[in-house]
Formats: sequence, C-alpha cells, structure tokens
Amino acid sequence: MEKEYEKEEEIELQPSEPSRIYPVLTVDEVIKANAQFAEKQKVSLISLIKLLIPALDQKQVVITLTKQQEEFIGELKIEWQAFLRQYFNDRGITILIRIDEQAETKRQAYTPSEQFQEMLDDHENFRKLVQLFKLKLKQ
Repeated sequence: MEKEYEKEEEIELQPSEPSRIYPVLTVDEVIKANAQFAEKQKVSLISLIKLLIPALDQKQVVITLTKQQEEFIGELKIEWQAFLRQYFNDRGITILIRIDEQAETKRQAYTPSEQFQEMLDDHENFRKLVQLFKLKLKQ
C-alpha cells in the first residue's frame, strides 16, 4: 500500500530588517540633522542652515534668526520640522523660530548674484576688474 505524503508547505523566512537605532535628541544631533536637511535645499540656503546653532527646550528645537533670515527660510519650517521628526523618530518634536530684534539688520548676501553685487558695491578694484574684462555672473 502506497502512502501519500503531504508536502509541507515551505515557508520562506525573510530575514527581518534590522531595527534602526535613532539618535537621541541633543544639540549636536540636531546640528547633524540640520546639515543633512540643508544638503537637500537650494544652494543659497545650505550655508545659512548649517551655520545655525539650535537650542533645545525639551522636544522643542529653538532657532534664533534675524528678520531677514526668517523671511528667507520661513517657508521651510514645516518641511524642516517633518525632517527632524523622521530623523529622530519622534512626532513630538517642534521647531520654534525666534526673531532676534537686537541682531544686526545689515542685509546679508546669500545668493551668488547678491554676493556679486555686494562685491561690486563695496570694492572699487573689483568693479574696475569687472568693467575691464566685461565680467558677468553666469545665470
């Protein structure tokens, strides 16, 4: 008499993904996260974001800006906050932007065209060089 053997279903075991270890919310880690976030932004914003020194108030990242800086990067706040929440795997993290009224209100040149214009305005020799060689900033 022949016996029928039922084939046991072979279950293919998938190796489980290693659980990601998220960084602890510290000022140094926020600076690292900000640098990563900055790399995904427009060229004119990268150095500005990387230079900011945040403060922490529990789960609130406090960033102090001048009025001009706030106008320049204010629209990024929601995207930036979402990035930090994902980076630290903590939905409770918020960004608070404080405006420093005492900060120097001199206009900063962030974009290449603004930097070029500032150099023209401030340096006579540079202006002569630009006129002599008919230099222009490539757009």
